[in-house]
Amino acid sequence: MTMRAIVGLVVFNITLLGVGATILWGLAALRSWLDLVRLAGVAYLLGLSIVIIVLTLELVLGVPVNETTGSLTLLGLAAAGLAFGIGRGHGLPSLRPTDWELPRITLFVGVLLAGIVAYFEELFRGARLASTLPEWDGWAHWIPKAKAIYYFGGVDPELLTFIPPQSYPPGLPAVHALAFHAMGSADDVTLHLQYWFYAVGFIAALGGLLATRVRQTILVSALLLILLAPSFVTRMTWTYVDLPLGYLVAIAALLVILWIEERHAWQLAAATVLFAGAMLTKREGMLFAACVLVAAFAASWTVRRAVWLRLAVAGGICLTLALPWRIWFTAQGLPGDGPSAGYLGALSDLGRGWPTVQLVVETLFDPEFWFLAPLVAAGAIVLAALARAWVIAIYAGAFTGSAILVGVWTIWSETSLPITQDDAENPVVRMTGTSVLVLCALIPLLLGRAWSVGNERGAGARMPPPGPDAFLWRPLAAWAIVLVPALSLPASMAVGYSGQALPGGWPRFPNTSDCMASPVPGMPVRLVVGYADSYPEANALRERAAVAGLPATKVTLDGCGRLRVFVDDLPSIASAAPLMAKARSARLEPSLESDASG
Repeated sequence: MTMRAIVGLVVFNITLLGVGATILWGLAALRSWLDLVRLAGVAYLLGLSIVIIVLTLELVLGVPVNETTGSLTLLGLAAAGLAFGIGRGHGLPSLRPTDWELPRITLFVGVLLAGIVAYFEELFRGARLASTLPEWDGWAHWIPKAKAIYYFGGVDPELLTFIPPQSYPPGLPAVHALAFHAMGSADDVTLHLQYWFYAVGFIAALGGLLATRVRQTILVSALLLILLAPSFVTRMTWTYVDLPLGYLVAIAALLVILWIEERHAWQLAAATVLFAGAMLTKREGMLFAACVLVAAFAASWTVRRAVWLRLAVAGGICLTLALPWRIWFTAQGLPGDGPSAGYLGALSDLGRGWPTVQLVVETLFDPEFWFLAPLVAAGAIVLAALARAWVIAIYAGAFTGSAILVGVWTIWSETSLPITQDDAENPVVRMTGTSVLVLCALIPLLLGRAWSVGNERGAGARMPPPGPDAFLWRPLAAWAIVLVPALSLPASMAVGYSGQALPGGWPRFPNTSDCMASPVPGMPVRLVVGYADSYPEANALRERAAVAGLPATKVTLDGCGRLRVFVDDLPSIASAAPLMAKARSARLEPSLESDASG
């Protein structure tokens, strides 16, 4: 974990945002740069999704994913977005909006926003130092797959046999491989910060889409409700793919209901890209996309002639984009991703049915995992129905029912899974998390519709200017409250504050010398032939060492993101002298390091 790695990761994510911004402009014809700022989170997730889709296709076609091809892919996608927008006659966003002024926020909202800012500041600090030790799926599946793509440029079917389940798509690991290139090494500590960017992008997307559609008090409270869910707090920067999957599905689901109500073509198009990205993030993405599609069909019954065909086409496009990966792993003879008991195997064990239903429903409404989020969502659905906001109420209700049925079928038909909430034995908590994120994304709309009952504003109309209110007073100085946490952590780091265990001054970052222990006279040593950034480079070093007459060399990670090529188990510095001479004669640059394990 180095400053160079963090800076590289920041640049990489800005690039994803740039790619997504061109795609969004091509789809939506943004009129001003303020629209782009407001929808920056949507643009970021669009960039992430389209990169996932294209990288997966490249891997299937045998195109190596490396620093060169990755850069060309990102540039090509950005150019395609610009070309698409130009082809549709979209003008560049205006740089001088005439009617803009700094939005007024209430003191109450200012306090909530300050809490969100402080939350992400502390999350960044924690993620920068995170360990993968408790993240079993991370170090057993997702990180090895990302490192394989980073080191070898592709996914070897033989390697996949050692990383079950083999049918999981390589989309997000391929993105992480590009992140490793941006960081300069396969740094799985700094990789946690990538998940910080995903979380920020999701919250920004949710806030940007709803900022002009619901009252700010409802919206910001809903955002905090998400961030305070205990399961999300624990796993937000874990190197799993469940939360990124949930982010994509939730924003796509929100865009679908907005499209049903407002009928802007870009909304359905963006949702299609996000759903395709979700399907190529984890196989469960297909199930949740189906749940959203069922909910959309149900909610749009009265306008089905104008809506259903387009929804079906969007679903077909998603499946088409996900199909190449499924064809590839089937053609390689790898196991499929169906349940172990078969698609109807659940019927062979009827006694497992009711306990599974109880498990899924109890997990969905368990406050130990989600705090009050699902209960608030259920109440919001009821209030929206009472306010006769039938479209959004039916949509949220149908999604909830579909998600519960999908969860029950998944757990029931996978007979090897015990009926438990233990994450090490049953994925029900992680799977339910996606449903909770979708419901949280819908809460502001549900409450907004209930709040505006009797109002003349139609669905999707922009919020009117707020009137004066003692509790909701909106001084311009309320933004100062938001700036306090934004400045407090950097200031605490600069001067040192024991309450946050901050020593003061610029944070120290380890460098490669921290992974190189100097030899000690009389103690075991190892002869390091050299360091490499990829396995092909390391194998080339091994071949040169073999030609020089050195005994069998080993290749391992050095703890600083590099591959160490070395001769192990040398009893002393003196015993290594002949080997040093051989290595130098082959024009290698050998060095000696302490070998504590020797």
